[in-house]
Amino acid sequence: MKRLLWIVPLLVLLLGGIAWAVYARSTHEDAVTYTWLKPQRRDLVQVVTANGSITPILSTDIRSEVSGRILSVLVNPGDAVRAGQPLIELDPSTLQVQIDEAKLAIASSQLRVERATLEFNRVDRLANQSYVNVKEQQEASIARRLAETDLESQGARLRLLERSLAKTSIAAPYDGTALSVAARPGMVVTGADSGREGVTLIELADLKRLRVELSLNEIDAATLVLGQEVNITFESVPEARASGRITFISPAAAKASGDARTRDFPVQIGIEKSHPRVKPGMTARVHIQVASVQKALSLETTAVFFDSKTDETYVFTKPKPPAVEPVKTIVKIGVRDNQFVEITGGLKETDEVSTKRPPAAKPAAKTDAR
Repeated sequence: MKRLLWIVPLLVLLLGGIAWAVYARSTHEDAVTYTWLKPQRRDLVQVVTANGSITPILSTDIRSEVSGRILSVLVNPGDAVRAGQPLIELDPSTLQVQIDEAKLAIASSQLRVERATLEFNRVDRLANQSYVNVKEQQEASIARRLAETDLESQGARLRLLERSLAKTSIAAPYDGTALSVAARPGMVVTGADSGREGVTLIELADLKRLRVELSLNEIDAATLVLGQEVNITFESVPEARASGRITFISPAAAKASGDARTRDFPVQIGIEKSHPRVKPGMTARVHIQVASVQKALSLETTAVFFDSKTDETYVFTKPKPPAVEPVKTIVKIGVRDNQFVEITGGLKETDEVSTKRPPAAKPAAKTDAR
């Protein structure tokens, strides 16, 4: 019994010690050590960066306008060609036979016109002498006009066939480079004359005139202007550098795919000075300076927060004693780079700002450092 009397106080002391340790530990964990910094004057340059794809400004899928069998292919992938240079020759024999038939048909039509004219003249003379009636005279006139119309139709058909014959030689529409060649001798192709689009035989592009195609979000797109200078780098060719200018900014956002909240605007940048190793299909990284400011009052971006619900930008300033919790302070921002953001209102140079958010400050549903 005496043994139990001294065990009970011992257990009470043990449990009390454990409780105190837990309390002390939780109190220590809840304590926050704040780091304070003052806004400083800095020169800031705001740059929009994005990835895009290199494409030729002028690119053409060469197709045949007439149907036929390919006789010869006169160009290989990678070949440079001049405007008017023959690229593909189609077999002209079938069209040549049709042209010969058309010429014979024209000759026959001419004979029919002559015969109808002679008949009309004969009937006309007889009509003047009252040997034939008006109906016979009209029929002779109609027969002559029909023969003349048939002659004109045969002439039009001949001209159409001759144009088609000229198209059996497919030439380059401009100076460029053959990117790919799908045409092969003996291949039978369907032309536009059949009412179908036809297959691409050669992909031709002017590699001296390239551009970057990319999409930017609505915030970045709103900062751009046509003609704005752009610096371009290439991950696949680290030593390559290029310069260009913005040539197109879409007046409307592209149709959203997936996330309906995303609003991307297609942008095109014409490359003015490129590198010989830069080729279509490569990924380009563009760097567009959209704003700059000198000796601007600024803070580290990690100390500036944004509430998307209220559209407010704010910081946490050092309180006056005896208060210990940082004070939420609304600020206005301007130019920003990767590390710092300009503070245009709401802070003085003497203010001190916390780099941490107080635990009591409940974050919004979507809050991020700006």
